[in-house]
Amino acid sequence: MTVLSIIQPDNPILRRQAQRVTDFDAELQVIIDDMVETMTTAQGVGLAGPQVAHSRRLIVLRLPDDKESVEEYGEDAGKLYVVANPSIVWRSEDKVSGVEGCLSLPGLLGDVDRHESIEVAGQDRHGKPMRLSAGGWLARVFQHEIDHLDGVLYIDIATDVWRPEEEESPAGEVSEVQ
Repeated sequence: MTVLSIIQPDNPILRRQAQRVTDFDAELQVIIDDMVETMTTAQGVGLAGPQVAHSRRLIVLRLPDDKESVEEYGEDAGKLYVVANPSIVWRSEDKVSGVEGCLSLPGLLGDVDRHESIEVAGQDRHGKPMRLSAGGWLARVFQHEIDHLDGVLYIDIATDVWRPEEEESPAGEVSEVQ
């Protein structure tokens, strides 16, 4: 596996709408494995194809699986999600504000309102249709990564953005999406 370069906003790929995944071939499997390796190495919890200059509707996510995270996230802790062509097919009316960061925007954090619960439809790494429900932090990570597929960065929708060394988080706790 290869650790890929994570691009930043000066690369126009990050701001384009990603292309639908149509071929679930060996090349795609390598890209998926490389994305997982890149996300893990960068200590992120999510990564979208455009962030590694692959303009495909493809995301990978994995919440932490340390003891504290297992207590908080239960069965979602440490579970790897690979979703091609994801779309949010249901959103709760309730929204919650949380602090987000992004591997493509190092050194920044922001407050973002997200739906508390969602349902996502898409395809697994082999093209098989899938549907899942997500709540809490997992829902936030899915929304953040799916936004990347449409060229949207969290700073576009944040109510406040700051550099952590400049001030403490206004919300107190940081539940960072990367």
